[in-house]
Amino acid sequence: MKIGLISDTHDNIRNIEIATEIFAERKVDLIIHAGDITTPEAVEAFSDSIRVIGVLGNNDVDIKGLTNAFQKIKGELRGDFCEIEQDGLLIAVYHGTEFKRRESIIQSGKYDVVVYGHTHKTENNIVGNKTMVINPGTANGWFFGYRATAAILDTITKECEFVDL
Repeated sequence: MKIGLISDTHDNIRNIEIATEIFAERKVDLIIHAGDITTPEAVEAFSDSIRVIGVLGNNDVDIKGLTNAFQKIKGELRGDFCEIEQDGLLIAVYHGTEFKRRESIIQSGKYDVVVYGHTHKTENNIVGNKTMVINPGTANGWFFGYRATAAILDTITKECEFVDL
């Protein structure tokens, strides 16, 4: 299975549309949003043809509106942290707002994959014996001069590819 990873969209609807087009072309089965989507309109920019699971980031203040928007696109907003099991992998998703909590999740050794955002910097590392740590970067692209990126994780090969938006 291929999973599209995206974070820190910060209401950039055009880049969300670009990302969903890329995910559809690459036959992604699920999109994970690691927080800082910011508005219900940004949630609705995701195609309802690909299931979206998201977590809250520090800029996601309209929780009721975001929750309703996720329901509208048949997606799920799972609070500020969630676990997803897919193809034998246990995946943790956390925006990463609190550094100590993020590091605790990564260092726990419980997860095969940890997906986080917040820093806007892409990352793909192995920690310990098995934990793949992925930050898809910022899909918005303009904060701190970072380019707009997302990622695609293949759960079978355990390969992660970054894509420019």
